[in-house]
Amino acid sequence: MTQDSQQFISVPVPAQYVTQVYAFLAELSGAAAGAAVAAAEGGPQEDGEWPFVEWTVQDLRRLTADPLDSVQAVTGVLDILAKQPGERVSYTSLVELLDVDRKRLRGVLSAFTRVVHKHYGRRNWPMSWVEALSDGAEFKSEFFYTVSETTANRWRAVRAQG
Repeated sequence: MTQDSQQFISVPVPAQYVTQVYAFLAELSGAAAGAAVAAAEGGPQEDGEWPFVEWTVQDLRRLTADPLDSVQAVTGVLDILAKQPGERVSYTSLVELLDVDRKRLRGVLSAFTRVVHKHYGRRNWPMSWVEALSDGAEFKSEFFYTVSETTANRWRAVRAQG
């Protein structure tokens, strides 16, 4: 069926599921892989922004094989987040669970952004984060990280495959 002959229907979707619906539609059409390749080859979009591209199982599998320190730190973060999808985990908790220095984790996460742009052709990480008031007295606010149920399931599948 060509795009000209396709029939489109508007379907209301709760806001928290919009990116998951986009990912599902991209998987149906095979657009996710094509968009990632096109973005990686062409760089940022015309507006200077890198595109938002859903993380596929193949993308996550590539992460596990990447030897870069920043990528391996993120795989550790994903291991933690995938155990409790949808639940926010504080930066302080990640530092403690990963047994790394706060500044070192900040550096590798910053480097991961460059990896995401250069090697994955997108702007988004496989997890999301928000800044909020800290639970502890040491910091007024800090970042909290989470993964969606979809990403957590994909990540666990990748890890189960070894």
